Amino acid sequence: MAITGFNSLTQLNLLSACSSFFHVYLDNMKLNTDRLNAFYQVALDKNFCQAADNLFITQSALSQRVLKLEQELGTSLLIRSPEGIGLTEQGKILFEYVSDLQAREQDVLNQVTGRSAIANGIIRVGAFSSVMRSVIMPSLLPLINSPHQLKVEFFSRELRELPHLLLSGEVDFIVVDAEFTDPRLQFQLLGHETLVHIRSKVSEHRLDPPIFLDHDAHDVTTFNFFDSQGMADFEFDRCFYDDVYGLIDGVRLGFGEAVVSEHIIKDSDDFEIVSHTKTVTSPVILCYVKNRYMSALQKQVIGHLQQNAPRYL
Repeated sequence: MAITGFNSLTQLNLLSACSSFFHVYLDNMKLNTDRLNAFYQVALDKNFCQAADNLFITQSALSQRVLKLEQELGTSLLIRSPEGIGLTEQGKILFEYVSDLQAREQDVLNQVTGRSAIANGIIRVGAFSSVMRSVIMPSLLPLINSPHQLKVEFFSRELRELPHLLLSGEVDFIVVDAEFTDPRLQFQLLGHETLVHIRSKVSEHRLDPPIFLDHDAHDVTTFNFFDSQGMADFEFDRCFYDDVYGLIDGVRLGFGEAVVSEHIIKDSDDFEIVSHTKTVTSPVILCYVKNRYMSALQKQVIGHLQQNAPRYL
């Protein structure tokens, strides 16, 4: 929703105020639980057929529940398009509200039944590829392996895709390399990763000008690395290999050179690390929505990442 006549920060503040008003409005209504669950599942799955299967009801019954909820609230909640299901601004607010209810309900059930405070919870984290497998997953391993019947969902995405993943409610946390202006979000520094320039040890694989492997045309890691070295005019060609492990495999096979995180290749003898004047680091930052209810499990996720991530970077 674009609000004309205001800058982006003012728009976000207005949307935040609207969200608070809508939460108060919802708190004073008695909404049908089945309808809320139907809407919540569709918002999660972005597909009516899959949501109906997950709720063990027919697609027709699911559609009716969502429609009646929209009629009850007097507003559209879903955007239906050939690309899939999206949420209106009101739908996003309701999704946050129901997410909070779900988390609170699980915490209360755990307390009432005497189970662990984090039992039967779900961990949902999105991160960029250079830290997901080598930092985030091992940092959370002690929590995942605990006897609490936890479910886990990890999403490896390009950095530009992560904010939407968080704000749409698909994940509870994202890990990024820079803070950005959004009053709804909280940022916590986990540490820094060191970037290094690697190439094949086989000299026959080296080209002039060199070919550097990046994720895609939007990836500026290589440019930023050489700019930090005072080598902004350094000439090179580019090829694209999808994710950081594709880059590493490409370098190993002699397809080109790359700038990658040192912690990913530190145990490998397959590469030559090219020396440069300056050490280049990049922050690793945990991000989550400020005003959403923080469950006992989510607090544990933050604690494990703060404590364990630095040792893997």
